[in-house]
Amino acid sequence: MIDSFFISIIIVALMASLITAPLGCIGLWNGLAFFGETLAHASLLGVCISVLLHLPFAYGAIAVCLVIAYFIGTNDSAQSDVSLAVISSTCLSVSILIISVAPQAHLSPDALLFGDLLGTSLNDIWLLASALLILTIFLVKYWSAILITSFDSDLAHVQGYPSKKVRLLILFAYATAMGIVMKLLGALFAPALTIIPAAAAHCKANKPSQMIAYAILISCFSSLSGIGLSFYFDFPVGPTIICLSTLILIILKIIKK
Repeated sequence: MIDSFFISIIIVALMASLITAPLGCIGLWNGLAFFGETLAHASLLGVCISVLLHLPFAYGAIAVCLVIAYFIGTNDSAQSDVSLAVISSTCLSVSILIISVAPQAHLSPDALLFGDLLGTSLNDIWLLASALLILTIFLVKYWSAILITSFDSDLAHVQGYPSKKVRLLILFAYATAMGIVMKLLGALFAPALTIIPAAAAHCKANKPSQMIAYAILISCFSSLSGIGLSFYFDFPVGPTIICLSTLILIILKIIKK
């Protein structure tokens, strides 16, 4: 009989996939692959701040990610790869400094970098459910604007779509998702779970909605299979999920050729 602990891990993994897969597709359409890495490292700083202020991890992670997203979204000069690299490296370095000089915070670098999916709680489930609901409403309401803004911002502007507002909302959605998922998969693997299933889906899909559907299927399959393999062979969960996603990506690319 499957216990409640294992069921809760499966629920969290599936909801995380339902959140990250669509955002990964939108991120690829908008050239935000490296932006995810920056947000993941920024979320580390948010977690450290949360612990020092005795707040839940996700609060600080989401807050810092939203600040970074707003700064990048409203400053054209901050959108270059150099600026993103500087922000990413700085946030990561400050986080490691806080961990080293504040041992009373009991922060584990391994958990922050590689995640703690097995340490999920009921609060994580409610937080992911809320984020999934908000993301669904966002996609339904702004779907046309997201597509036009992603593929042709000039056309979006001509047709009266608020392209800058939509792009900023995309960055905010990306930031919120990264702040939440980072606790589960860590700063190293959260961006990978967002981008790799979307990249794999791109090899198979012929239209945007189909790409999102394939990305969700690939992400859910990788998550469930990764959890099963990690329990059976005692593998770390996060790396197993990412390796399976990458294997699917390689297979689909070979089939496409």
